Amino acid sequence: MQPDPNESLERYPLRSLVTTLRKHNPPAGPFDPAGSWDQTWTVCTLAGRATAARPVGSLTLRRRVNGKDATLEVAGVKQLGPGGRQEVAATLHGPADDPLAAPNRWTFQIDVLDAAGKPVPHTQVRKRAAAEKGTVTIRDTVETRRIAVAGPYTVNWCLFDAVQRLPREKTKPLAFTLIDHFDEPKPETTIACRKPMTVAVAGGRTIATHAYEQFGRGNVPWVYWVDEAGRLLYVVAGLEGYVLRESKQT
Repeated sequence: MQPDPNESLERYPLRSLVTTLRKHNPPAGPFDPAGSWDQTWTVCTLAGRATAARPVGSLTLRRRVNGKDATLEVAGVKQLGPGGRQEVAATLHGPADDPLAAPNRWTFQIDVLDAAGKPVPHTQVRKRAAAEKGTVTIRDTVETRRIAVAGPYTVNWCLFDAVQRLPREKTKPLAFTLIDHFDEPKPETTIACRKPMTVAVAGGRTIATHAYEQFGRGNVPWVYWVDEAGRLLYVVAGLEGYVLRESKQT
């Protein structure tokens, strides 16, 4: 018997998105998460009332597969106060079949813009990174950092890709080092699958989802919900939420 969606919302942090979910028409139809695709999520702040979710930006991932290799392009925009915004862009390369979508090399940049769209002085970030033989090397124009990473690792945004390909209830808990925001190592992170649950969406419909929970040192818990096809529909992390707006195979 499927769990009651209202009861599920009480027990899981999707309650923070309940008002948004009731109006959400999630993408549907066939989808191959192991292939090439484009997806965009609306980024929401969950500060305030328990059911409030105010849009503050967007996150787009573009996955491209070429044989055994995959490239993940990340583009994010988040509003900062009256008129300002933060823009994040990254390109990550790695094996197409890695269970954590771990990249072996990546570049990223972060820009903070004011209300006129001009860069705020001293806020630009431009870095590149590579992982080899248990060491992640991160470089910019000023310094080179070398970080020892024992065992599996991945970058935070790569988990948006990885959870779409994990085998749901057959997933064994995965332990790894999280490279948060592309360059901040956070060891002793784990991700595991929870039992299926149904979610009520627009039009009084319900959809079946599978949830993955991520816990680790120095980070709030993250919970990811995928549909039966594997699409990542919803993410909740502390006071931040993500709602899938567009998804297309390429």
